Amino acid sequence: MKNHVAELARDFEHQDLRESKLYELFCNYCVTSKHYFGRFDPKIVTTDEDDASIDGVAIIVDGDLVTTLDDAEEAFRTHKTNLTVDVIITQVKSGEQFKKDEISNFNLGLNDYLSLDPKLPNGELNSDSIEILKIVFANLKKVRNRRPNAHIYYCTSGTYSAEREIKACFEIIKRSVEETELFFNVTVKPLGRGEILKLYAALTEKNEAKLKLLDYFGMPQMPGIPQSYVAVVNAKKYVDELLVDDDGNLRQSVFEENVRSFLGNTNDVNSAIQATLNSPEKRNLFSVLNNGITIVAPELTLTANTREIHLTNYQIINGCQTSSTLYENRALLTESVNVIVKFVESSDNEGAGDIIAATNSQSDIPKEAFFGLRDKAKLVQKYFLAQNQNISTDNQIHFERRQSEYRGRGYQVTRIFDVREVARCYAAMFLDIPHNSARYVNAIFAANDTKLFEETDHESYYYAAALTLYKYQTLINGRKINAHNYVKVRWHIIQLFKWFCHGKMDTPQPNAKKAEQYAMKLIELLNSEDKAYIKVFEKCQKIIDLVGFPSDDVLKRGRFTQDIMAAAEKRVQRKER
Repeated sequence: MKNHVAELARDFEHQDLRESKLYELFCNYCVTSKHYFGRFDPKIVTTDEDDASIDGVAIIVDGDLVTTLDDAEEAFRTHKTNLTVDVIITQVKSGEQFKKDEISNFNLGLNDYLSLDPKLPNGELNSDSIEILKIVFANLKKVRNRRPNAHIYYCTSGTYSAEREIKACFEIIKRSVEETELFFNVTVKPLGRGEILKLYAALTEKNEAKLKLLDYFGMPQMPGIPQSYVAVVNAKKYVDELLVDDDGNLRQSVFEENVRSFLGNTNDVNSAIQATLNSPEKRNLFSVLNNGITIVAPELTLTANTREIHLTNYQIINGCQTSSTLYENRALLTESVNVIVKFVESSDNEGAGDIIAATNSQSDIPKEAFFGLRDKAKLVQKYFLAQNQNISTDNQIHFERRQSEYRGRGYQVTRIFDVREVARCYAAMFLDIPHNSARYVNAIFAANDTKLFEETDHESYYYAAALTLYKYQTLINGRKINAHNYVKVRWHIIQLFKWFCHGKMDTPQPNAKKAEQYAMKLIELLNSEDKAYIKVFEKCQKIIDLVGFPSDDVLKRGRFTQDIMAAAEKRVQRKER
């Protein structure tokens, strides 16, 4: 256990924290990752102190981890009326035992917290999450089942043996949370050392499955696709073998490369699928009436004589709606219900990306979901790889163009930037809209004046922007130059950095011939052995001090960005004179 905790601390650069706090981060990372599959720092879901006996809170709306009021409000500005909302609450004890008095104290704090008007002391995370919950409850018409789900975990480093009194304590917690009538489904789980380690292992282990094919035919070998098959499979066995996890829940991780999450049973298409399954006459025709499912895997093996296919690290890239509806209606799946599945082996990221785009192009999917598939995004990723070949590992960062493609590579999590994070860095630094980067992340893709991964952009700008944020983030994590006090304005800090590095306000356009030369000066400074970039960041912080630290609302407004730019221009012009 200690090795895994140390590994997480190293990945997120939190080694300076005390051992008990690191264990809280570890447990919160494990349980939150069970419900949320994006990249996140466990610190954002962990309380600073033992607030009301609660050590962690995470709220997930429609697959996104919501951490601010703006995030919550933006999440519900949608036409969707079937948003899944999960609330994860933890209590973490580093001791070896499950103690009745400590569990009862957790129940007291939990009841106080869920009153939404707590009397016990609550820190920033608890207070902010309560306000987010109020927004959720104000939008129940858009929430699936008209109520969120609650997942409550009590973690220790010992072994849970379900002794009568201890088991009763957890049953009392479940009953008291259910009696609030705030949640549709309530789960309360005691997690000992073994259960926590199992969750952590699930984050890095290979995703494997075997499935019997009723019939199939192979397709000719194609560039980047050594083998592929179109097969008929039994729907129930498909659900049992590929979709259900050890707890009987839908294995959401297999949909990470699907550009759209489950839209619910009220969606027109899904309602039609459900109606087919409910009809004794039509369900036998399911394989003919349904468009089928596409699965991509870097490794697949078909044993011809047994008609059994073995999949490793597979992803369902098309058919999330069909798969989820089959899971929801698995009681209706008889031996006569079959489904068409296309199995494609592709270890080539570009080839897999093309398949994802092609198989989803007919669906009503937001365009931002495809940014990582753009040719320019592929070139940006290659630029990152090229830069890493020429520098030490201490300075390397990685662009994860497709979700989880670097999982298990051994890279520090803080060095990996996904499409959204790279876009936020670029928009803040070179499009001069850090106020949008500070907002709900989808705002970056939705803004009309935002141009991302354009064909004429120079890749160096994307790399330089990400590297700048990474270097500043290391100062924040290390609590150097008081950078941790400026974490909320980090997007404005990286915007300022380019001007103070060059000593002038003029910045070449992303498609200009001078763009790479301009970016290389930033990159060379950021990779300098003497860490001269630290003094530049200090100048950036002084501009924030000069203008005045903004409120959360002001931070996300263009006016604050204009004030920052004006203050920077005066300072740069003064230096030029």
